[in-house]
Amino acid sequence: MRNRVFVRQSLLLAAAFLGFAAFVHFLSAQTQPAPKITQVLPAGGQAGTTFDVTVTGTDMQKPEGLYFSFPGVKVEVAETAKAPEPDPKQKAPQGKKGGQPPQVVQKFKVTLPANAPIGIHDVRVITNFGVSNPRAFVVGDLKEVVEKESNDDVDKAQKIEVDSTVSGVILNPTDVDYFEFAGKKGQRVVVSCLTTSIDSRLPAQLQLYSASGAHLGFNRAYQNNDAVLDATLPGDGAYLVRLCSFTYTQGGPDYYYRLTVSTAPWIDAVFPNIVEPGKDAKITVFGRNLPNGTPDPNAVIDERTLEKATMTVKAPADPRALQRLSHMGFRPPTMAALDGFDFRVKRESRQSNPVLLRFAQAPVVLDNEANDTPDKAQKVSIPCEIAGRIEKKADRDVYAFAAKKGQNLAIEAFGDRFGAPVDLYFSLKDDKGNSITEQDDNPEIPTPQLFARSDDPAAYRLKIPADGTYQLTVSSRDAPLLFGPRHIYTVRIAPEKPDFRLVAMPVSAVSPDSVVLGQGGSQAYIVYVLRLGGFAGDIVLSGEKLPPGVTMNPHIIGGNQKQSAFVVSAAPEAPPWVGALGIIATATIDGQKVVREVRAATLSYAVPQQNVPAVSRLDRELVLALRDKAPYRLIPASEHISALQGDKISIPLKLLPGADFKSSVQVLALSVPVGMVMQPVTIAPGKDSITVNLDSKTTAQPGTYTVVLRGQTQIVNPKQPAPPKAGGPPNLVQAAPSITLTIVPRQLAKLSLSAGNVKVAAGKSTTIVVSLARQFNYNGPFKLEAVLPKDAKGLSVEPVTIKAGQDQGTLTVRTEPEAAGKNFALTIRATAMFNDKTPVVHEAKVAVSVTK
Repeated sequence: MRNRVFVRQSLLLAAAFLGFAAFVHFLSAQTQPAPKITQVLPAGGQAGTTFDVTVTGTDMQKPEGLYFSFPGVKVEVAETAKAPEPDPKQKAPQGKKGGQPPQVVQKFKVTLPANAPIGIHDVRVITNFGVSNPRAFVVGDLKEVVEKESNDDVDKAQKIEVDSTVSGVILNPTDVDYFEFAGKKGQRVVVSCLTTSIDSRLPAQLQLYSASGAHLGFNRAYQNNDAVLDATLPGDGAYLVRLCSFTYTQGGPDYYYRLTVSTAPWIDAVFPNIVEPGKDAKITVFGRNLPNGTPDPNAVIDERTLEKATMTVKAPADPRALQRLSHMGFRPPTMAALDGFDFRVKRESRQSNPVLLRFAQAPVVLDNEANDTPDKAQKVSIPCEIAGRIEKKADRDVYAFAAKKGQNLAIEAFGDRFGAPVDLYFSLKDDKGNSITEQDDNPEIPTPQLFARSDDPAAYRLKIPADGTYQLTVSSRDAPLLFGPRHIYTVRIAPEKPDFRLVAMPVSAVSPDSVVLGQGGSQAYIVYVLRLGGFAGDIVLSGEKLPPGVTMNPHIIGGNQKQSAFVVSAAPEAPPWVGALGIIATATIDGQKVVREVRAATLSYAVPQQNVPAVSRLDRELVLALRDKAPYRLIPASEHISALQGDKISIPLKLLPGADFKSSVQVLALSVPVGMVMQPVTIAPGKDSITVNLDSKTTAQPGTYTVVLRGQTQIVNPKQPAPPKAGGPPNLVQAAPSITLTIVPRQLAKLSLSAGNVKVAAGKSTTIVVSLARQFNYNGPFKLEAVLPKDAKGLSVEPVTIKAGQDQGTLTVRTEPEAAGKNFALTIRATAMFNDKTPVVHEAKVAVSVTK
């Protein structure tokens, strides 16, 4: 139910971004037709084994191998064939109506190392033209088989063993796959079907039957479209697993699955799922076939009683580990700002599924489960991280904390973001029962490309109005219907801790893509900034791990930006390469340098139509391919530009064509500061330069930013984009090296004087108080001075400095007897250094009359 509601809300939220998504679509093509893949079968393999892998996709000519997100895999290229024609009843993705490259089936022989990490990885196809988008690839510790058609009825069921995994496809909407295994009485068999977790579209529906037809289990939508069921077998004999697409309306090559039938442990939940870094923590694991597990009658899923086991885990303490999402399970966009590590259990050498444990930023407090009403409110001390559960029907948890007037706190609830099936909300009241706030859905509209909307409330900032005790009530909108051991949450009550995370993606907002860099050329990635805890500072991106011959200019993301882009460039003789980039982000928080690793993401499928947000997920690595010469280069006249706020900015741009390049090139802005506008311009065939104009406008905030310009050979109107003509020439896309733009403010403060007219007796002195109303978060010093007329004899003013953080300074006006009876017009000047480099001058006038 929640998933369907989520989709409807997602459709509405995405509408505001359609223009951007459609426009960016035309910036997706690479120098050459980079491969794109839709299906990998099998979608995984057993560690230490050799098997055939079939990849379906387009533009896979001249295959060179496969790229895995873990080392040690041996790959041999095998045969190539044309893929079967798609079902004409299946709706084509946006921009894919005919004239598209034919689907190709490419086979490889793969040998996985025995020590390959168990879990979900990424695999990509490498060709002579580049590297493809990723598809999920699971390394397991069970025997692997591939589905054999036709197994669409009971008497045709494919025989498999317990403790094995089947990779298969629901080829059409009404396809049903049957599997038969021999079980023993008393075995607790877990049947899991991964679909969403492995980039499949299949809404799996699982059923389990005995050979006599007795129904033993049913499940769908356990987690997104994945399904999990279990049964304790009533006797020795044959059992049937029935797998189909829910409602029988969807099927095709993209509707593949990994079906596992095993007695291995399965973890449904861990409580608490948040631990303090570097410390031992006692956790309770809920699941099936747990080592040393005992049945818990209060923990029930689908009428199956779960086991529980108490264990101790120690969280990492390494600073880099604390800012990573080290999770080998499914990683949707909602996890983009989370950090944590995997927890698993073993039983008889079989590993469980991974469960994410997150890092706490404050002491962890457990829900005492006896706090359902205000009079039973559980007292907690702040700061804290509360770990709670919706353990029974219509459950709600009430917590009470004492706070002092003026304290600045933030309250943030997590559930949906880490995969719990909850729709959280919370309310806050003071000790008199007066309502302060109720927080439900997050009103922020996410980008359609990295669609990270969740059902968690937005973080709530609170300045405590008075000393007292405050009550926080937490529940889920679905609590009257959905509850149990998986329905967990955490709530942080603490002062805000500014921080940030970044996610980089290929540019296309409507189809899976990859980045292929040509020798001598430049290419761009989109980067999304997730600002946490009120962080509003600048961020600098740089390359920490780049291949030989590839460079990256430092890229500055302004404090008001949530989206930007960065560029990597290759030397003319850079050698061919495929691998992962290491990009880091640096900022200053509370006077300390903070470094964060940039994460990666990609679209899972092409967007089928307008009004639909993209389906994306986090990648394991940010991958780049380096190939032959770029078709052309775009070179700005300068990579460092300064301009006054509101001025129009002109950037001369030179086109350096490659051999036989004669096309026109349309130049567009991929990343400019908020409030800045650039109209696309076109370099006509035979021309080698053009001037790009950026309108800074007064809404573009002062600061230092990075401008990214990008050229393409297919001309589009960004206001009315249309798909490229089928069968036309390729769209050759190149970025220009990034440009550092400094927008200098016309003023950094509003200046006011204590008086506009000053009288002073000859031979005496007086003062002028200069007050500042600082702007644009400038907190540095101002140099104060008075500019005197050339004939100002007998009058002097010594300069002073208003120190950093202060708002007033005093100038002393001294006179000599010879100045008696004269009037002077003085200019009071306050000079500040913007970015420690550029002087910004503020002036005010004052009249000084010297009396006798």
